[in-house]
Amino acid sequence: MTQLYHHGIIDIRSREYPALNDMTYLDHAGTTLYAKSLMHQFSKDMTSGVFGNPHSASPSSVLSTQRVESVRLRVLRFFKADPEQFDVIFVANATAAIKLVLEAFRDVEDPGFWYGYHRDAHTSLVGLRQLAAQSRCFESDQAVEDWLKETTDGQKNAPSTAVGLFAYPAQSNMNGHRLPLDWPGRLRTSSHADCQKMYCLLDAAAYVATRQLDLSNVQTAPDFIALSFYKIFGFPDLGALIVRKRTGDILRHRRYFGGGTVEMVTSLKGSWHAKKADTIHEQLEDGTLPFHSIIALDSAFNVHEQLYGSMDNISRHTCALASDLYNQLASLRHANGQTVCEIYKDPNSQYGNAKTQGPTIACNVRTAQGGWIGKSEVERLAIVRNIHLRTGGVCNPGGIATFCHLDYWEMRRNFSEGMRCGDNFDLVGGKPTGIVRISLGAMSSQEDVNRFVNFVEETFVEAGDTMMPAQILHPITLDMAESAVEKVQIFPILGCSGWQVPRNVSWSIKETGLQYDREWCVVLKEGTTPLDHPSMKNIRPHIDIEKGILKLTAPLNTCDALNNPSKSECDEEVTISLWDSPSQTIQPNLNSNHHLADSYDSESIVSFFTAVLGIPSTLARFNKITGSNWSDSVSPLSVDRSPRVSAVSEDEAQANIILSGSSKWKSQHYIRIGLHYFELMQSPTLQPAEESRRLRHLPNIYDRSLAAQTSTICYGDYVQYFSADSASHDPALRASIASRFAGPHICPVWNCRRDFNIAKELAAHMHTHKGRTEVSKICDGAAMNIEVLLGPTPKRWRRWKLRLTRKV
Repeated sequence: MTQLYHHGIIDIRSREYPALNDMTYLDHAGTTLYAKSLMHQFSKDMTSGVFGNPHSASPSSVLSTQRVESVRLRVLRFFKADPEQFDVIFVANATAAIKLVLEAFRDVEDPGFWYGYHRDAHTSLVGLRQLAAQSRCFESDQAVEDWLKETTDGQKNAPSTAVGLFAYPAQSNMNGHRLPLDWPGRLRTSSHADCQKMYCLLDAAAYVATRQLDLSNVQTAPDFIALSFYKIFGFPDLGALIVRKRTGDILRHRRYFGGGTVEMVTSLKGSWHAKKADTIHEQLEDGTLPFHSIIALDSAFNVHEQLYGSMDNISRHTCALASDLYNQLASLRHANGQTVCEIYKDPNSQYGNAKTQGPTIACNVRTAQGGWIGKSEVERLAIVRNIHLRTGGVCNPGGIATFCHLDYWEMRRNFSEGMRCGDNFDLVGGKPTGIVRISLGAMSSQEDVNRFVNFVEETFVEAGDTMMPAQILHPITLDMAESAVEKVQIFPILGCSGWQVPRNVSWSIKETGLQYDREWCVVLKEGTTPLDHPSMKNIRPHIDIEKGILKLTAPLNTCDALNNPSKSECDEEVTISLWDSPSQTIQPNLNSNHHLADSYDSESIVSFFTAVLGIPSTLARFNKITGSNWSDSVSPLSVDRSPRVSAVSEDEAQANIILSGSSKWKSQHYIRIGLHYFELMQSPTLQPAEESRRLRHLPNIYDRSLAAQTSTICYGDYVQYFSADSASHDPALRASIASRFAGPHICPVWNCRRDFNIAKELAAHMHTHKGRTEVSKICDGAAMNIEVLLGPTPKRWRRWKLRLTRKV
C-alpha cells in the first residue's frame, strides 16, 4: 500500500484534487485539502437520512446521537486511545480546545495556577499566561529537560500555586520541529508533581496532519490533547479536546455551564444548578453540537483510509518530500557563492527523520549582496506563479523572535513603528519581521517540490551581477577619509536639550530622520500648538532603547522652587515609554506637514512639565508623516526632522551629527558618512550665517546589501565630501541620486528591478514573471535612463543622464 500510494499520487491528485492541476499548494500547515470523494460521500450521507437535533428523543434525533457517539469512538481509535481511559470533547478547533482547558484552570481556587509553555508555542497557547497567577516561557528543548530533571530541593523559583499546567506543541507550526512526546510521562513522575498537581496540555494540531499520534500508553500520554480535524482531512471544520479521564476532574472546576451540560437550573428566587456527571464530554460540550460536521467526520475517516491507507504512509511520503525540498533549497547559491535561502531549522531536528522534523520549512530569501528579500515580495511573486504558501509571523511569536534574532525591545519597537499582523512590514533594522513557510501534506507531490525550487531559482538566484562593480559601495578607508563623526546627538523633544548617543551605539536612520529625533513636542494642557518656552532648554533627555524609555530630568521652575523650598535642591524626573502611544487624541495642526496625534494625559507627565515650565502643559507625540517625508522641502510652518550636520564647536547645540576636522563640507553638495550618501541642503528655517546644514538621505534602491538595509550612523564613521561636478564621476553616488527619481515600488526579481510609482502598476507588472522565458524577454539588456537634477552651482543648474544597465 505504501508503494502504491507513493507512486500513485499523481492519479490520486488528478482524481480527488482536480483544482491542483493549475496550482502548487504549499500551505498544508494552515489546512490540508479535502478530497472530492469526501464531499460526495458526505453529500450522499446527508441526503439519505434525516438528522435531528441530538437534544431530543425523536427518531431523527436518536439517529444523530448514535452517529455522534460512533464518531466519538472512531476518533479515539484513530489515535489508538482506549475509550476506558480517554474521552473526546468536540469543539470548533484546536484553539477552542485550549480555551476550554483554560476556563477550568482559571476557576481553580486562589492563588490560581502556574503556567509553563515552550518557546515554539502557538499564540493560542501563549495566551493562557494572561490568566495564570505565574507563568514561565521555556526558551528551548534543553530548558524543559533541565526543568524536568530538577529535584524538589533544587528547584529555583518553584511555583507557589497548588495547580500547574505545562503546555507545548507536538510540532512547531512555524518550522516543523517536533518536540519530545515523552515529556508528559516524565512530568508525571517528576518532583514537580510531588509539589503540586501538575498537568500537561499538548497542542497536536500541526503534528497529527502528517504523523500518527499514539495514545495507547495511558501512563505517558498527555492529560489534554488539542487538535483540528481540518488539518488532517481538509473538511470538516471541527476540532477536539481529548482528555485523559484520570485527570479530567480538574475540568469540573469550570464555573460556566451551557445548554445540555446541566441536569437542572433554577433562575427564580434562587440560583442553583446541577451539572451532568456521567461523562466528561457531557459536562463540557455547550449547547447543540455541530452534529452535521461530526457526521461528516465519519466520511472523512473513510476516504482518508481509502486513499492513503494509514498515517504511517503519509508520514513516510511527506518526510521524503520535505527532505528533498530542504536539500534543494539549502544548496541554492548565487553566482558569488552567497546562500539564497536562510532556513530556520531547529538544532534538534533533522530533515528525513520523522521523529524530530515535520514536513515544514521556514525560511527567508537573501540577495547576492547579503540583504533580505521581503517576505511580502516573495509571496506576491509566488501568487503570480499560482503558488500558495504562508508568510508572516504565522502565530508563533517565540519561534519568530528566536530565529529572526529579534529581542523583546525590537519587537516592541517594531509595533510602535507601525508593524501589524498580516502587513507588509518586512524589514526593520536590517532584520526580517517574519518568515516564508512552505508546508507539505498527504497529497503533495515531487512536482510541487520542483515547482517551488524552480520558482526560487528563476526569480531570486542571481546568475550574474545586478550592479556594476563600481556601483558597489565599499567602506571608506583611513587614507580616503576627509573627516569623521565626532558626535551623534538626538533631540527627542522639539525645543529641548539634546542627548548624546553613546559612542559604541549605532543609531538608526529612518525615513523621517534619525530615530526618535524631534518626535515629541510640548503643548499647553488643552492646546495643539508646540510651545517654545525658555525653560524647555533645561529639560535633559536620556534614551534607553532596550528598556524602551525616554527619561526626562529638569530643575524646577524658579517660581515653583521658591514656593517649594524642600524641592529646590532636586530635579524633577519623569519616564515616558518609547513604545506606547499616548491615550488622548488632539486635533491636527492643519498648517503642518506633520500633525499632533496624541497628547499625554498621564498625571506624572502633566505634573512634570507644569512644574518645570510654570504653566499647565504636557507632552505630545507627532504622528507618522503623511504625504511627505524628510526628503521633501519643508515649509517654515512644518516640523523639520531632517538631521543637521556641523563641525566641532560650530553650532553643536543645534546639530545631530558633529564632524571633526575642517568645514570643507560647507561648500560641497554631497557627503558620504560610513556607507550612506546624503545631500547637503540649506534649511529654509536657518539663516545663511548659521553653521549647520540639513541632510537628505540618499538610499540606493539598487543596492540590496545588508548594510544598505541597515541604515545607521555611529561615532567614528569616516566621511567624504563631493561637489556637484565630482558626483558625476562616482558611480555609487550616481546610483543613490538616481534612486530619488525612481518610483517607490521596485520589482524584486533579481534581473529586473523595474520601479513604479503606483503599487497597482507593480502588481500588473509582476504577472510578466510567470516563467523564465518571459523574465528573460523583458529583462535582457534592460536599461534605465534617468535625468537627474543636481544642486545649483554658482553659475547654473547642471543636468546629466544616468544609465544603469542590468546584466542577465
